[in-house]
Amino acid sequence: MNNKKIAYIIYAALVVVAIVLATAYYVNNRTPKVTAPKVIPQTQVADPAALAQAIKITPKEATEVVAEIPKSAPVATYVVAAPDVETAAAETVKAIEKKDDALPAVVAEKSDRTVVTPNVEAQKVDVYKINLNKGHKIKAGVTVLEDKVYPTIGYQAGRVDAMIQLDGAEIKGATVMYTVVQW
Repeated sequence: MNNKKIAYIIYAALVVVAIVLATAYYVNNRTPKVTAPKVIPQTQVADPAALAQAIKITPKEATEVVAEIPKSAPVATYVVAAPDVETAAAETVKAIEKKDDALPAVVAEKSDRTVVTPNVEAQKVDVYKINLNKGHKIKAGVTVLEDKVYPTIGYQAGRVDAMIQLDGAEIKGATVMYTVVQW
């Protein structure tokens, strides 16, 4: 390889490292968007469109949340004296907003969304903590250039993707991409 190609590869690698470090810094130092807890009826928790509208998330995120809720148990159980479960759910929301000491610590933790669901059949109130931000991803794949196959590894933080193409231990290329539109 000539010196000009080596300089371009080194420059591209430095740009990738700088972007990854800047993105990691940004992601780690921003505060998550937290909304106030909401009381959501169980029928609405099973419907992605209704859930998306109720807790202000995208329909895709709502579909993921609806799929996750049956797999996960509510984050906490504690006793509230109330005439019915709807009143207990409303009192639970007030206690979460006030950060009441009687609440289990896990209920007071920060999350993107907090959903409080009155369960009439079981005579209890379920509290779900929903975190939508899964901003760090490690990726692996292959790149084909001029009939040559290169293993590719990548890192994604938020909307920025950084990838390097390898030939053994030697870096053969680098790619940085930014997600302009997502749905």
